Amino acid sequence: MSSLFTHLDHVQRSRDPAVDQRRARRDLVDLVSHVTARGSAHSVRIINLSSLGLMCRSDGGLPVGERITVWLPLVQDIAADIRWVEDGRMGVEFLEPIKPLLYDGLMGLIPPRRTAW
Repeated sequence: MSSLFTHLDHVQRSRDPAVDQRRARRDLVDLVSHVTARGSAHSVRIINLSSLGLMCRSDGGLPVGERITVWLPLVQDIAADIRWVEDGRMGVEFLEPIKPLLYDGLMGLIPPRRTAW
């Protein structure tokens, strides 16, 4: 007889902080920028970035699910949704991934962060 938890292996893996389950590699950065939500601009400090999204610090108090635009060098304003908010940080997913050549150019303009978050 199988255990009730036999088919919940994916839940245990998803809670293990040692397992990186991201769909794209995150690059550590330190970039001051802004996001726009409902016509208002909010300052942000981008901590990490990938072609699919980013994590940033903000005092804007924006809620999960909010549709925003994020200003990035070369890319300009890119549409995104806020996926999570915690302790002054937020995770943002772009509506469309940044194309690889454009992402490489963008990363060439941003100094890398020397230490992990």
